Amino acid sequence: MSHCKSAPLSRLAIGLLTVLIAISICGTSAFAEEVTIQKGLRCIIEVYGSGPVEYTNISGPCDIFYSDPYLDPDNHVMIDTEILAMDLRDDVIFVRRNPGPPSPGSVRSIDPWIDFPAESFFDVMYEIELHGVLLFNYEPMHLTSVIEQFPPYFSHYIYTGPPILLYDEGGFLVGAIIEWEEYVLPYYPPEAHITCPVAYKSEVALMNELGQIEFYASLNGIDNEDIDYAEFSYRPFGSPDPFTVFYTDFSGAGTDASTVNPIGEGDGWCGYFEPGSEPFEGQVAECRVEFLSSPHGLFWDTCLVWIDPTPPIPNFTFFRDSIIIYDIDSFFDIMYEVEDELPAPGLAELQAFPLTQRFERTLTTIDQLGLGTDLDSVSCGPTSAASCLKYFADNGYPGLDNPGGDEAKPEQSGEDIARELQGAMGTNDSTGTSSDGMVSGIENYLEGHGQSGWSVSSHPVDNATDLAAMFREFEADSEDVLVCLQDTSAAGDTMGHWVTMGSREQTQHSADSTSQKIDFMDPWGGGSTADNNYDIGEDENGKPTTEGYDLDGAGGSAKIAGYIKVSPPEGGSSSSGISRAPRSPSFDPHWIQLDTGLVTGNGVEDTLHWDTSGFMPGLYLMEVSTTNHQGITCRDLRMVLLIDPTTDSDPGTPGVKTGLQGTYPNPFNPTTTIAYSIEKGGPVTLTVYDIAGRRVRTLLNAKMTEAGSYTVTWDGLDDRGNNVSSGVYFCRFSSGETDSSTKMILLR
Repeated sequence: MSHCKSAPLSRLAIGLLTVLIAISICGTSAFAEEVTIQKGLRCIIEVYGSGPVEYTNISGPCDIFYSDPYLDPDNHVMIDTEILAMDLRDDVIFVRRNPGPPSPGSVRSIDPWIDFPAESFFDVMYEIELHGVLLFNYEPMHLTSVIEQFPPYFSHYIYTGPPILLYDEGGFLVGAIIEWEEYVLPYYPPEAHITCPVAYKSEVALMNELGQIEFYASLNGIDNEDIDYAEFSYRPFGSPDPFTVFYTDFSGAGTDASTVNPIGEGDGWCGYFEPGSEPFEGQVAECRVEFLSSPHGLFWDTCLVWIDPTPPIPNFTFFRDSIIIYDIDSFFDIMYEVEDELPAPGLAELQAFPLTQRFERTLTTIDQLGLGTDLDSVSCGPTSAASCLKYFADNGYPGLDNPGGDEAKPEQSGEDIARELQGAMGTNDSTGTSSDGMVSGIENYLEGHGQSGWSVSSHPVDNATDLAAMFREFEADSEDVLVCLQDTSAAGDTMGHWVTMGSREQTQHSADSTSQKIDFMDPWGGGSTADNNYDIGEDENGKPTTEGYDLDGAGGSAKIAGYIKVSPPEGGSSSSGISRAPRSPSFDPHWIQLDTGLVTGNGVEDTLHWDTSGFMPGLYLMEVSTTNHQGITCRDLRMVLLIDPTTDSDPGTPGVKTGLQGTYPNPFNPTTTIAYSIEKGGPVTLTVYDIAGRRVRTLLNAKMTEAGSYTVTWDGLDDRGNNVSSGVYFCRFSSGETDSSTKMILLR
């Protein structure tokens, strides 16, 4: 039997298929492997003369070797393990592998040939450094667990025996271990990450009010107090020259959201670049952050961004309201300007995108207070992201909730995913999780589960344009949005909280009045607020708020501070930065072209036009996109309510128009809900066609339907009751003289 120097081998059996076990038992070496895991430890140690002390935040990496499965004489499946290296620590205690006596460890099935779940044990010999004094246990500590997964992830080992005596280096009895429990998670090594706020759907850097570009950075896996500084530097893209330092930050406080702890006064790890003082006039820069942590070493990351002292970003000039109201069957001048000094006119385009009355996703509810870790109260970020990843796993991306992305292994629970994300995001027990940590943690999780080509990005919400962009991203195919809420208590403390957006709803109160509501999976308590949607309002500075949602019990409304967009390859564009040179975002076929023209630039006001004839009343996104002489495309965005001034609507009654209202979710697996309305009673048919135009399923063929709004569910079956394959389908609606259709994407 091989031996190990220490404890957890976690969840070491459930993924072993019988045929693979048989191969291994017959002598094929299929499973022998070395892995690094993350171990956490809680213990109570009594040093004689000073009483027992509980230590709760001990954690670190552990290298484990585990053998191929084999049969013991009792016909049990066995797996031997050995600790190769271990480093668990907090500020005062260090737990290491004891280089002396071996610590036998093994896993066996509970009953012969039943290998899921399995019993696991370790007779552990540890070396403990406490306040600089080395302590040893001469009697093995017997740790046990019932494990459910192979390789070692997500196990929980406990010692339940009498106190284990501890001796110093001279062999004198000095104390005892009273309690000891360990948990195991996948290990994510420390990693630096740098981002820069950019204009909507572009790589053009945004300026702050002082004319500076802000670069945000994080170093996941290392506590801020162990980081000496973050050094920010740049060089022109493609240049072989060394990086030029432009800012050094010695304080990383201020940007985390933790539900229960106030956000600090600092700006996080942040570098400030002034393009006016450098030789930049519209070009790509490679920007770098380098973290120095004396205990751990150097860590760095780079990003590419378009830098210009007067960035070519258009701005609507004639209104600032969050929702603009236009009449249908009218003609409107849409004015905008670009501050960039263009040597020649560029191209401009005006587009509109119809928002559905209600867009909804079904989310897994997860309670951050039920994760069972010391970080539960500050884990709104990992928990909300876990709900998002569960949504994707249930809608076309299997493997996201299987360890390592292996579908042969059992699904991780939402709680398992949240615990894994705690380590990937660098969640801190006192300050929570930063936006940058959220982005890099989700990216690391995706990579660790065999996913590639995804886009994960962070965006602030400061005004109506940002809110409109968040709504657009939420309704885009296959994407999801995590929202950061902030609230200020009566004492002046700012609290932060991450949630997973579940629905957006447009409620029309009269012919010229509409309100927006959002619903989300709230990690605090682990539930949806679907029965209490929150109205979107704005504070005295015009920043969007959730009316009535109170984070800290002090009253008031939480501000929508920002959001994380998560897009799989089929639904999102790459956010990896500029690969060769800046590029225009890809064309989105869901937008309706309204007008084209020229952009003058140089702060001159230009005009495009929207003829609203033929448009249905409702809520739209309106976007102006401009392309300068260097081929850089940027956008501005607003929400517009089109109304029929001749139609009276009772307050509180949504307007009803004949036609399809949308489908949700979309893409879907295996069911989607199709919403439609009819203004006057009459016949209604709903029919599903494939992309070749062949009829697949008749969902509804009603001779008489009363006026109102309705929904019908399609379960992905054809008229014969057979499952249809993944692909694009169309639902055609017909009632009276109205015919319309909508695209649906089935991802099995």
